[in-house]
Amino acid sequence: MTNEARNEFPYEERCAATLREIESCPEFEVYDARLGDISPPLDEALRIFDKLANRHGLSFGQEARDHFFRFDEVETYWRLNRPDSELVGEFHLTHVYRSVMENGLHHTWEGTDDEERALNRELKVFDDTPRTGSGRMAMLRARRGTTDPEIWYFDMHEGAMLMDLGYADYLDTLLITKGTIGWQYLYCSAGFGDPGFTPLADGLKEMLDVFPRLFPEYDYSDLKARLRERT
Repeated sequence: MTNEARNEFPYEERCAATLREIESCPEFEVYDARLGDISPPLDEALRIFDKLANRHGLSFGQEARDHFFRFDEVETYWRLNRPDSELVGEFHLTHVYRSVMENGLHHTWEGTDDEERALNRELKVFDDTPRTGSGRMAMLRARRGTTDPEIWYFDMHEGAMLMDLGYADYLDTLLITKGTIGWQYLYCSAGFGDPGFTPLADGLKEMLDVFPRLFPEYDYSDLKARLRERT
């Protein structure tokens, strides 16, 4: 990655740095940490955002544009290297244009009633977990006329849940958490309290116990506060 690319696409540099942090962490067993391919014309940020606005009615603000990455995907999968640990992480980011064009939630989960089916047709998956097979996905809501689309989170039990953060904030938090499974529930009003959530809560508690030591340059105070509110 050239210095010019780093200056023009700062989020790419941050993704690459996060993958290096994961790979170099002595307490992680890392199965995958990879930047995907860059393919024209998906490498032209201005053209991509113009298409999303003009053809699909999706206008992203400057903060989201500053988080553009050219790779078709960015992914990692890791576990904390302790036999009794619940801590596991995965993310699989998809290029924003491919997410809108190819990754409609309704292709995999149609919905059970008219309201849910209508919502699912608007939800476009941009982060999922194919390696752990959890069925959890983060999606932007692609409604015409939208500026900075809503971010939703899906699991098989709760369905789609509106998240309390935007696209750029999601991408930032993903790097802080290194994709720890279940971090998204800290920004949802649903999901906690179900017996099936207990292992995820344990993993999040463990993350917030060990990450400040493993990655001291990051601020985990907001995540800790959100976990306290939910447990």
